[in-house]
Amino acid sequence: MTETDLIIIGAGAAGMTAAITARKNGLDVVLVEKTPHFGGTTAFSGGAPWVPFNHVMKQAGFSDTREAAETYLRDVLGDLHDDAIVKAFLDNAAEMVQFMERHSEVHFKPSYMPDYEPERPGTGMCRTLLTQEYDGRKLGEHLKTLRPQMQQLMLFGSMQLEGSDIHPLRKVFKTWAGFTHTTRLMKRFIADRLVHGRGMRLANGNALAARLLRSCLDAGVTMWNNTPAVELIQEAGAVRGVVVKHDGQTVRLKARRGVLLASGGFGANAKMRGRFVPMNEHHYSLQPDENVGDGVNLGVTAGGVINETNPANCIWAPVSVLKRPDGTLVKYPHIFIDRNMPGCIAVDTAGRRFVNEARSYQNFIGTMHRLKLTKAYLLADRAFLRTYGLGLARPAPFSEKPYLDAGYLVEGATLADLAGKIGADPATLAQTVQRFNDNAVKGVDPDFGRGGDVYTRFRGDPTHQPNPTLGPIGDGPYYALTLHPGDLSTVVGLNANANAQVLDAQGRVIEGLYCAGLDMNSMMRGMYPGGGSSIGPAMTFGYIAARHMAGVAEQVPVSQAAGAWDASTFIPRTKELTA
Repeated sequence: MTETDLIIIGAGAAGMTAAITARKNGLDVVLVEKTPHFGGTTAFSGGAPWVPFNHVMKQAGFSDTREAAETYLRDVLGDLHDDAIVKAFLDNAAEMVQFMERHSEVHFKPSYMPDYEPERPGTGMCRTLLTQEYDGRKLGEHLKTLRPQMQQLMLFGSMQLEGSDIHPLRKVFKTWAGFTHTTRLMKRFIADRLVHGRGMRLANGNALAARLLRSCLDAGVTMWNNTPAVELIQEAGAVRGVVVKHDGQTVRLKARRGVLLASGGFGANAKMRGRFVPMNEHHYSLQPDENVGDGVNLGVTAGGVINETNPANCIWAPVSVLKRPDGTLVKYPHIFIDRNMPGCIAVDTAGRRFVNEARSYQNFIGTMHRLKLTKAYLLADRAFLRTYGLGLARPAPFSEKPYLDAGYLVEGATLADLAGKIGADPATLAQTVQRFNDNAVKGVDPDFGRGGDVYTRFRGDPTHQPNPTLGPIGDGPYYALTLHPGDLSTVVGLNANANAQVLDAQGRVIEGLYCAGLDMNSMMRGMYPGGGSSIGPAMTFGYIAARHMAGVAEQVPVSQAAGAWDASTFIPRTKELTA
């Protein structure tokens, strides 16, 4: 039997953060990943953790306090607020960011993004951090083991883009800044393609996964891919190791300090989705095909319990779907690039608006669930399509014809023509567009409040006035695509305590077993207060779990205001390792 201190199952943000933390605190670590690729769902994501009163926001001139963050979370979560779990997060999240920036290749930059519910008390700015882009060449031969970004989110097959690239690309032939920015991107991409056969600039979640992978390798983490975990080893009720399949052999790994479940949830498990996802037969998941609940199911076999009381069990997102000639599906998540821009609306099957199109993806699909809408349509004119694009159909100079031919986009010369093609009532759709246009000209949306708050205005086109996210729909032809309820990942998982230790049905600690990321039930309980509300807690509880297993000194911050973080702000307090 091979023996080590800590065994981690899953190589996403939670698992790799825990691995780095454990190694920096003197533990030997074996990380097992059942797929060929490291990075998990994180590699598909925006790579932006939500971390209140972080030190990075000071670079952008923002400040924050623990008190404001706690007020905000209490208001968002209401009765779902778990005092112990939230306290652990607030005690450790900002410290985790500082630790990772000091001891790894993980580095963040500030964003100007507001929280997703800015009308609530305690709301803040720049709590969502952005991962700095990364040069894939720094991974060397290990780049092939990094989970690739979803191809539908890239240009030219392998050109990754940050959010800050979108506006300059749209203005490439309209402004000097847009032209120079796009030229720099293209020169680098072409050079990388010629030398390496692919783009080497990694962005967003792919950059975060790459930085974590590089840091794990540098820290001496033993990393086994193509290694599924088969079962937990238990002795007298305690978890003492894992049985894995590695290099065609069954290997028993013993863990002196503990086992961390961080396998990434069960978005690709049809049976579990049927249990936890409403209207699942109409839903599309963006999670990797391998994410079938290995971690949570292992936890259940050891006595753990999957939480059944969350108001939402996924990070929801509207998804459009293109069917290829071979029958495979291309799924596109409508996070913010199109539906937040001025000049489009979302309508139900009757042709009525039903939602503030520019609110968060969680809110958008939550509204569809509440209204029991199994599909909706995103509608715009040709000027919008050529300026902003619609889903997979890119803006000019790209052509929309392939998407029309495939039935992904529907075109109508008039609104009545379009209504007939999507099955909406022509009179209702005409009335909907007329009312929307009358108000959009004034820059107001009395029906749903689009652009009436700092978040929806932030997500719009800053060059469009008076309301960055609100503009009238012009003359035809008109275009529509179908929006389905979908998700970026599951967030329902095992019940755990503030140390990330898995709990049994009686609320007792299962000795030696920890969980983090999507295998741990969401601290947010399916609510989504800001961008990265899954990644922030995932990294934080991975950090907490590793420190708990290492038995290191607890760090007590003297000052918990953003910008005050340095080595002198901590007073060590000895904390013994406990079960």
